[in-house]
Amino acid sequence: MKTAIYIVIYARQSWWVDLDGESDGPYGTVDAAIGQAVEMAKAASRRNERSEVRVAGNGRDSLIYQSQSRSLLGRAVAMAHHAAAA
Repeated sequence: MKTAIYIVIYARQSWWVDLDGESDGPYGTVDAAIGQAVEMAKAASRRNERSEVRVAGNGRDSLIYQSQSRSLLGRAVAMAHHAAAA
């Protein structure tokens, strides 16, 4: 099963949500873009699709949200991210 990965990015002086090359936005703040991306990801989860939200920038890729329907690899990434943040 494919995972829908919503990526929050800053480009052209605005925040955007990208999914497979399709952009949604612009948003005035990163928080607004993240909020929209999480809502979009949760809607995908309700359709029994795997989804994630990530924020790109500063050479890092931060995991913000991950649906409950995760692969083993997805769980490993989330655990590694949590350990690195601690």
